[in-house]
Amino acid sequence: MKITEMLELEEISLIEPMFSDLVYPDMDEFMVQRPGTSGKILVDEDERPVIFAQKDENDGWIGCCTLLREPSLSLIEHFEQFDCDIYQEDNEIAQDAIRNYFSTILCSSVQPGPNDLNPARVHSIESLLKKTIGTDSHQTGLDCCCGTGVGAMVMEQYGMHPLAFDNDESLLVRGMMEKRLRPERIMWIDGRMISHYLTKKVSIACGFMIGEIHSFNAHIWQEIISATCLVSDNILFTTGTEPEINLIKEWVLNSGKKAEIFESDSDPIYDRWVCYSE
Repeated sequence: MKITEMLELEEISLIEPMFSDLVYPDMDEFMVQRPGTSGKILVDEDERPVIFAQKDENDGWIGCCTLLREPSLSLIEHFEQFDCDIYQEDNEIAQDAIRNYFSTILCSSVQPGPNDLNPARVHSIESLLKKTIGTDSHQTGLDCCCGTGVGAMVMEQYGMHPLAFDNDESLLVRGMMEKRLRPERIMWIDGRMISHYLTKKVSIACGFMIGEIHSFNAHIWQEIISATCLVSDNILFTTGTEPEINLIKEWVLNSGKKAEIFESDSDPIYDRWVCYSE
């Protein structure tokens, strides 16, 4: 479902330029400064406002998304001038629609990165999932630093409901082009801020072939791993080398989770070393 369908509109533009902007309260003020003639509000099943939409003097519609932040008092007061139509949708469906909106913008404005899929990884990742999560596959999984989406693709084929993120928009676009990533299930964000972009914990967070981790970027990876641990019940991270997986285990333990390391024979290169917690 699209935002336009939920609000019974033909077109709408959100005031936030990027998905990552949804967490910033300042976005409300850009909406308040615009004159409008009428309004619509989308709320979720708990009657929490998700999108405020107003029609401008040219009969165009613009929206302000409060999915990931509380609406400001000024935004609420601004919409009190309208006799707003109220629409309701499940939060999960609204989230997918909003992510799909921004993914569509990415695909129309960003050149895709290289198609870097090694077909052998499909089978190796599936084998790894069988060894770790077993048959309990019907769960929400987070594909951390997903790249072009081989992990998310295999997770979905395995029966999971993956949500993926990366900070390289060109790789996300490539993943969508190749149908490995679903537009409604991806986020172009800084992984260190992942907790700001989820409304509830995921069952398991996976990061396939994390790295390369060096002394100059280890602090960034540490922040990403630590943040990911906080939003997930369990974790599954892989690396190509043993020193990298030892670092990841240390960060996972520091986050308060238990973790074990083992060497996998499913993939001798990309996902050779595994850190898993349950």
